Amino acid sequence: MIGHRVRVSVLAAAFALLAPYNAQAQSNAGFYKGKTLEVYAGYAPGGGYDLYTRVLAKHMVKHLPGQPGHVVKNMPGAGSAKLASYLWEVAPKDGTAFGLINATVAFDPLFGGEAAEAIKFDPSQLTWIGSLDQFTPIGIAWHTTGMTKIEQFKEKEFLIGSTGGPSAAAVYCNLLNNMIGTKFKILPGYKGSEDIALAMDRGEVPGYVGWYWGGLKTTRGDWLQSNPWKINVFLQFGLAPDPDLPGVPHIYDVLPNPEHKQIFKLVLSQLALARPFVAPPGLSAERVKDLRTAFNATAKDPEYLAEMEKAKQTVRLFTGEQIDALLKEVYATSPDLIAKVKLAMNPPEAK
Repeated sequence: MIGHRVRVSVLAAAFALLAPYNAQAQSNAGFYKGKTLEVYAGYAPGGGYDLYTRVLAKHMVKHLPGQPGHVVKNMPGAGSAKLASYLWEVAPKDGTAFGLINATVAFDPLFGGEAAEAIKFDPSQLTWIGSLDQFTPIGIAWHTTGMTKIEQFKEKEFLIGSTGGPSAAAVYCNLLNNMIGTKFKILPGYKGSEDIALAMDRGEVPGYVGWYWGGLKTTRGDWLQSNPWKINVFLQFGLAPDPDLPGVPHIYDVLPNPEHKQIFKLVLSQLALARPFVAPPGLSAERVKDLRTAFNATAKDPEYLAEMEKAKQTVRLFTGEQIDALLKEVYATSPDLIAKVKLAMNPPEAK
């Protein structure tokens, strides 16, 4: 009898220890069960942001405790700054509303970008759930030019197609010209990457700087079918080297000056979170953990990945914790260096 009592006591103690964890699991499941997530896209239906939002929401609810329902809504405006403001000011702060915004929203108030005037709060204080892609801008030259190395662009003027204004082409080329003496000349007036690609096909413009590698593979995969390719990729500008581009020099490789590297790192910071999902500020630690855990699990879900692959969209996870650390580092930058980055991103000739 004594042994039986001891076993009963041990079991009772074990259940008592487990009770808080069971209660927490039931609490989480109870919170989401029967609720409907409102998941927003910061752009109109039909584009990449809309697709990333809808496919993520469809699969993410499977990984949340209680498996809530979901509805996807579009809230375009001011380069997704309208959605960011809604999440900050209006959306419920309980873990039932979040959305996909443009990464520039996080950096424009600091660097004076296009969304700066529309953002009246500190974007770093939003709840960053995670990002599903990391952009790798590249510098390309048409194969007939024979331009394959960055050193060649220091020897003679080279035309680069651009949409005009403070585009990636203008910013990157302006920086390279000033930092290492390249002679890129911007040819503005194109409507977008597809327009510039057509111009390169026709022989109107020999190069393009700032097009994303993933976008080129999707829309101009035929350029990569021939041997050799129809284009020479002479430089990559991601925050870190892209494993898909072995042998292509990274921007940090061609910048000997440490301060120049630091400036470029700040300019390129937003590329690490190319498809960032955010929730309102002030969420409880439990809700943040729920959302981030479900988001990370979705990014590795075979069914989700298969659907994204079918849609020809890449998935490269950048976690919420990584975003928090990056924004903390960027927002701690000295005012002097911020001023230099502003000048680089908004050169006088682009105003």
